[in-house]
Amino acid sequence: MKIGLVFPNKDRRYKTMHLGLGYIAAYARQHHSNLEFTVLDTRIATRKETNAFFQTPFDLIGITVLSPVYFETIEIFKRIKNNGNIPVVLGGPYVTTIMDEIFEETPAEYAIYGEGEITFSEFVHFLKGKGNIEDIEGLMFRTSNGRITTNPPRKQIQDLDSLPIPAYELFHMDRYPLHRIVTSRGCPYMCAYCNATFMWKQNWRKRGARGLVDEIEFLVENYGKKILVFADNTFNVDLKRVEEFCDLLIRNKTKILWSTSVRADIITQPIANKMKEAGCYNVAIGIESANNDMLAKMNKGTNIEKVTEGIRIFKKAGIEVLGQFVMGAPGETLETVKESLEYAKKSECDYINFYTILPFKGTPQWDYVLEEGTIATEKIHDFHSINPRIVFETPEFPYTDRLKAIELVKKAGFYSNQDKKNWWFDVAKETSRRIQ
Repeated sequence: MKIGLVFPNKDRRYKTMHLGLGYIAAYARQHHSNLEFTVLDTRIATRKETNAFFQTPFDLIGITVLSPVYFETIEIFKRIKNNGNIPVVLGGPYVTTIMDEIFEETPAEYAIYGEGEITFSEFVHFLKGKGNIEDIEGLMFRTSNGRITTNPPRKQIQDLDSLPIPAYELFHMDRYPLHRIVTSRGCPYMCAYCNATFMWKQNWRKRGARGLVDEIEFLVENYGKKILVFADNTFNVDLKRVEEFCDLLIRNKTKILWSTSVRADIITQPIANKMKEAGCYNVAIGIESANNDMLAKMNKGTNIEKVTEGIRIFKKAGIEVLGQFVMGAPGETLETVKESLEYAKKSECDYINFYTILPFKGTPQWDYVLEEGTIATEKIHDFHSINPRIVFETPEFPYTDRLKAIELVKKAGFYSNQDKKNWWFDVAKETSRRIQ
C-alpha cells in the first residue's frame, strides 16, 4: 500500500521536520507489513521531487494542517484531485482546533482529531477492507450524502515510551538546520490564551530519560551533530526526570547543545547547573507580562517575582534566556504593555520577543474576545494574513493603542510577528557555529 504524507509549509520562514508525520508513519509500520511511505515537505522539496510526488498513484494521502498554511492545503488538494480519486485524510493541530469546520472549505473525505498514531493505523485497516469506519475513534468523515460524522474521541496514549521513534529515514534530514525531539505531550497548566489545555485536556505525559538519550544518540550518529530543540510545552514539569536525563547525558559523555521551553518558577539552582553541564545553552521562558494582575488574569499561576528569580537562576548557571511576552491577553492595556517593556529592558534576558496574541477556539481568551471585544474574523486561518497583526480589539485596549504597543516594542527591537512556538529559530541560528 502506497501512502503519501504532506507537510504544507512552503512559504514559512523556517525549515523544520514534522515530527507528527514521522510518528504516524513509524507506528503504522509497526502494525502493517506492506506500507510504503513517501513524505513531501513543501518547504524543502525540489520542484522535481514535488512533481514526482503528485504523479505517484498513492492509495492514500495524509496532510497535516496548521492554521498558517491552510490555504496551501487547499492548493495541494487541487493537485491531488488532478491525479485521480485518491482518498485524503487530514490531521494536525488545526483539525483538532476547528473540528468539523475543516470540511467547509476542503474537499477532504476524512479527518483525524486528537493524537493520530492509533487512529491513522486503524484507518489504514479500514481502507484494506477490515473493520467499520464508525468504530474508529478520533475520526471524522464525510458520508456519501455529504453529512459529516464525528466518531467519539480516542483516549490519549499514556505510555509514550511504547511509541517507536519517528521514521526519520523518510525525511531529507540533511536539509534541516537542527534536530527536534518531543519529550512530553500536553501541559498541566491552564494559561488563558493557550490552546494546549484544550488540545491535551491538561493531561501531561512524559517520556523516560533513557529513551530520550537513545534517540538523541541515534540522531547524532545517523544524521550528524546539530543543535537539538526539545519542542515541549514545558520541559521541566518533572525536575526529577530532568535530573535523570542530564545525568545520563553527562555519564554517556554525549556532547550536544540543546534548548527548550521551561517554567521559570519551578527551577532550582542545582538542576539549572546540571542542565548546563549536560549541554543546555538556552531556555525560552514565557514571561508573558510583568504585571501581576495580568498574570493572574492569564491564569499563569505565578508572579513576576518568581519569574525574575528563575531567570536569575538560569543566568547564574550560564544558560542564555529568551524572554517571551504577549500583548493583548484579557485585561491588557497600553499601560500594562509599557510596564512589560520596561521590565524587559532591565531584565537579565539575553533575547526578548513580544508577540501580538492570537485567540484560539476552546480557550478562555477566545471566549473573552467574543464577549468583550470585536474580532476581525472568526476564521483562525485568516489571522495570519492580517497586517499589522491585530486581529481583535477590546474597549480597554482599542486598535489604536494596540498599534502604539507594536510600534513601541518594534522601536526597542523586541517585536516578532512569527508564531510564538517557533521561538527556537530566533536563537538557534545564533548558536549553530558553536558545534561546527
